[in-house]
Amino acid sequence: MSESRELIVRAARRLFAEHGYRAVSVRDVAAAAGVSPSLVMKLVGSKAELFTSSVSFTPDEADLSRPLHELGRGLVGDVLDRLQAGGPEPLARAVVLALPAPDPDEVRRRFHEAYAVPLTARLGGDPQAAVAAEMVISALVGLAVSTRVLRLLADPAVATQVREGYGRAVQSLIDGVSGAQDPADRVGP
Repeated sequence: MSESRELIVRAARRLFAEHGYRAVSVRDVAAAAGVSPSLVMKLVGSKAELFTSSVSFTPDEADLSRPLHELGRGLVGDVLDRLQAGGPEPLARAVVLALPAPDPDEVRRRFHEAYAVPLTARLGGDPQAAVAAEMVISALVGLAVSTRVLRLLADPAVATQVREGYGRAVQSLIDGVSGAQDPADRVGP
């Protein structure tokens, strides 16, 4: 990817995540990238193509390497830690991006591949694991949107209670999957 195209895509990613699809123009992206609107159109194409090029979710945003008996609590902790640090929240960003997207199915597909597919594999890879993974992700998206968008449970004074209670609830979804076992927890050969 050319340096100019990379600057354009990065600027678009940031602006779309902050303001949503409808509020961002090709001119806005061009200004943020320090290029002309005509160069944006030449290198990326239409606003819809620009949006599609800029939407990405990285699987490493969710640390799935923890032992399974700590995974749910850890994932909840990650959402709350990002809130406390004031960093970006990829789970809330997914909702902001998908709702007004020119191709919401593509945003959903990318989100599913980045989050549901790896978590399903971590939980055992079977259909029961897929359902559990989607329930876990739904709970985490709910927490992310509630704290970031609606400002529910965002008070630092309740952080410990939220971390423990929500963490326990999400962990119970993981614990309910029969195929999900850490190799160290297995009994027998």
